[in-house]
Amino acid sequence: MKKIIIAQALKDIVRQQVSVLAGKNNKIFYIESGKEALAVHRKEQADLVIIQPDLPDMTCEQLCTDIRGDEGLRRVSILMVCSDSPSDIERCQKCGANDYMQPLTQTTFLRKAARLLNISDRTSYRVIVRVAQRENKNISHIFCTSQNVSSSGILLETDSVLKLGDKITCSFFLPESIRIVTEGEIMRIVEKEDGSKNYGVKFVDMPSFVESQIASFTENWLKRKKRFR
Repeated sequence: MKKIIIAQALKDIVRQQVSVLAGKNNKIFYIESGKEALAVHRKEQADLVIIQPDLPDMTCEQLCTDIRGDEGLRRVSILMVCSDSPSDIERCQKCGANDYMQPLTQTTFLRKAARLLNISDRTSYRVIVRVAQRENKNISHIFCTSQNVSSSGILLETDSVLKLGDKITCSFFLPESIRIVTEGEIMRIVEKEDGSKNYGVKFVDMPSFVESQIASFTENWLKRKKRFR
């Protein structure tokens, strides 16, 4: 059984999707505030928290900071439901959420929720990655979700289309870290049954201080993960 905390304001929006999750013997807790979310999570040790960018008493930035900064609470996946505005998505990226949804569809909701529930053992760390893609003189931006990250590269998941050999710029945040910005190249593409794709990205010409930051994060993450096994 998995435990899922959902903001009350999203209840009507996700009612149909949540009924599917609940039918799989998952336990659902609806909360009306950030303080209530923290209290429920502290008591129940939830596997997934689903919220919008702003709760009545605190922002997603404040709630995620409280969760990620507490050793007893941080091992939980956070899924944000937001608008499709770049500013909202960037807030999700910066606050430490593992993934986001926009627009909200049943297929997307169930796919993302299921994946986040299944990584509750934290075998990988998911972050939202802003990708800048260059084509001729044009630059387009998309948001992806990482499956894994290391100092040599990153595995991205997205419904958008990228090509082998594409040169991209990846921008993302790691906990307790400044913004990471580095160049990369698409080296591998895996198409999945649900229609999404995974892209293996090799970092290119990464500054040494950025490489050190990522290496330090992954080393500390592995140590932390072992303590909870």
